[in-house]
Amino acid sequence: MTSPDSQPGPVMFSGSEIAELCDAIKDVHRLLTSVGAFFSELEAAEAPGGNGLQIDFKKWGLRTITEDLLERQYKAVDRIVAFYREEQERMGEK
Repeated sequence: MTSPDSQPGPVMFSGSEIAELCDAIKDVHRLLTSVGAFFSELEAAEAPGGNGLQIDFKKWGLRTITEDLLERQYKAVDRIVAFYREEQERMGEK
């Protein structure tokens, strides 16, 4: 007997959409991990009597770059999710 999951059916994705979605999610994870590690290093570098302004500027730059990169990755994820939803709706109509 064949399980329902292994029966052939309409394919929802064609091409590289799944790999692209996985890569976008992995990129978000790597970005957040790297930013967190770098931010922790900046926090530890802030010595009493040191140049706090320089560290604040680095934190601001890091936050700005991170927000931009995350926005790009989220757009990629949102685009693929929208495609997935359209495919689901189309398959539901059949």
